[in-house]
Amino acid sequence: MTEPTVTGTGQATPGTTDLTSARPGRPAGSGATSSGLGSGAGPETGSDAGTGAHLWPGDHGTLPAPARLALARLVRGPYLAAESDPDTWRALLSHEDVVRERLCDQYLDLVVDADAQVAFVRDVPAADAPQVVRELTLTFLDTALLLHLRALLLDSPDGRVAVSRDEAADHLGQYRRRGGGSPMDFTRQLDATWARLTESGMLEPLSGDRCVVSPVLRTVFGADQVAALSAEYARLAKESA
Repeated sequence: MTEPTVTGTGQATPGTTDLTSARPGRPAGSGATSSGLGSGAGPETGSDAGTGAHLWPGDHGTLPAPARLALARLVRGPYLAAESDPDTWRALLSHEDVVRERLCDQYLDLVVDADAQVAFVRDVPAADAPQVVRELTLTFLDTALLLHLRALLLDSPDGRVAVSRDEAADHLGQYRRRGGGSPMDFTRQLDATWARLTESGMLEPLSGDRCVVSPVLRTVFGADQVAALSAEYARLAKESA
């Protein structure tokens, strides 16, 4: 059986699962909310951008240092979070307008989720625009685990979830028969999934084998993607039982 994927219509179709990381290359749909938040001083506009001091010899930049840092963190990815980098998060909110302008110059769209307090960039939704953001192709198990982690995150009263590798294995065990391989094959696939989601920033290591689920999962996938994939994976889990 082939892996499910999501097309632009939100329908699950056969093919290779090709979803995105925390820096998605496709619009995040209704799952993402963009907010023009600012500090007490208000956001800096493009006309105010020329007040930045030169930071090194030969510096031709015009943005103040905090705005540049926010811009650099967003471009580097995978995302900017208030919890892990509160100073840069505040700088983004204070200079959101001008940061958004500079990103548009690079064919990048800024997504700010005020509730989750995360921000990331994605390719602009224009047919003739180049693909700037690197996409991460996910395996079947990657996608199954991400759907599970996102559901846990949305159900959490405080928006925080920590999981262990063993807990992930328990959830993914329902798909073990689907691959037709040995238990050793499944263990290797699970190890690869755990490592890939950690490297991409979807899981943030704590101690031992436990990780915190990134709050960006609330935003990075659109509602249509999640609905279509969840239905398909539920069907596959039933077939594998």
